[in-house]
Amino acid sequence: MQIRFSGMSWFALLVISALAGCGPAQIDTYPVSGTVKFSDGQPVRSGTVELQSIEYGTTATGTIRSDGTFQLGTYTPVDGAAAGQHRAIVIQLIIGDGMTVHHKDHGRAVPTHYGDYDTSGLTAEVAPVEKNQITLTLESKKK
Repeated sequence: MQIRFSGMSWFALLVISALAGCGPAQIDTYPVSGTVKFSDGQPVRSGTVELQSIEYGTTATGTIRSDGTFQLGTYTPVDGAAAGQHRAIVIQLIIGDGMTVHHKDHGRAVPTHYGDYDTSGLTAEVAPVEKNQITLTLESKKK
């Protein structure tokens, strides 16, 4: 069995081969840790923080600990975020079906509008330095 390629097929094969080795380069990241709290100072005790770089479109995420602190990662769990301005969201998923008794106090619920970049109103700036500390403050009600 013999396979024949037309001139266009060879060109397409060449382009695909060239692109296969040209993956996007990783954007430099800088360490970011922080705190999520309500406007009355109480920590958000569970959930996830996510920052989306306005310039690069990359996202950095981190799990919120019971004291409201988090550490962000883009390519690894703790490598940080790209430098520059970011939009931020706080996502919290607590399932309460009334049948399960929870043994952990999850704290106050995060208002759902903080889980969407278009409605959260949260922003953060990451500097190209060895340590970035940010605080995200949530209002109880949408402004």
